[in-house]
Amino acid sequence: MPETPLHGSFNDERGSSSEWGPILAFIVLVNAVGWWACLLLRPTFAAGHLWAFFTFVFVTVWSPTVIALALSFSFEGTSGIRNLLGLLFRRFPKNKLWYLIGILIPVATVVCAVIIARHLHSGAAFLPVAALPLTLGLQVFTGAMGEELGWRGFLLSHLERKLSPRVAALVMAITWALWHIPAFFFPGMAQQHMPPIAFLLIVAAFGIFLALLFNHTRGHLVSTMLAHFSFNMSLAAGGAILGSVFIWTLAFIFSIVAIFSLAKLPASPIRVARTGEVFDPLGTDI
Repeated sequence: MPETPLHGSFNDERGSSSEWGPILAFIVLVNAVGWWACLLLRPTFAAGHLWAFFTFVFVTVWSPTVIALALSFSFEGTSGIRNLLGLLFRRFPKNKLWYLIGILIPVATVVCAVIIARHLHSGAAFLPVAALPLTLGLQVFTGAMGEELGWRGFLLSHLERKLSPRVAALVMAITWALWHIPAFFFPGMAQQHMPPIAFLLIVAAFGIFLALLFNHTRGHLVSTMLAHFSFNMSLAAGGAILGSVFIWTLAFIFSIVAIFSLAKLPASPIRVARTGEVFDPLGTDI
């Protein structure tokens, strides 16, 4: 199996893979944007200006992509941007099993949690058919597309050059979960109706699952985007109250998925060679 970088950027020849600069810069900047947007736009939305709510959502969810592209250019110029975008515009492998897993697992976890919640008298109305087109559009152009290039494409791939895939997944997942905290302080966000610890546990567990997909599809971000979309869309479909029963049930189920995902990730660091070839640490077989 070739020991080559995931997408050929930040290699040891340039010296950037031996530094934590890009990693720390990304984490600081995405959190700064999130808190800045929350503090700046919260009073405006509270005063009745709906545009402030949508601005907060789109600024925060797209900031990881914008910051990842900016840092890639800052550290490696146009080649860094090409390498990063290459994770998105990559050919599909013949074996597409992991893409299917990425779609089905999030849907299955949400469906199970909804069934349990409704059994425990915490059911709610499902999404009306008339609202489906708008919901689909919002889910595609928010988290599913806005976050993956930054969190998985940039941060996770850089962490895997410093840490083992297992530890890198944990660091990325926890950091990604904590990045969602400003949403608890912005009125109108769904997080205000959820137990914070359970929600953060869901995000971290889901992040670990996304790391597994990222590695098993040779860093193809389409796999994580599909999983992210299927998870968010399943939640948006409704069927259960976004309260303690449903959220804690979902946290428990996805924690099991995360444990399995961690077990499937290598516990030893992967040596990064000085080459531009694509790295395939895990292959595409289960």
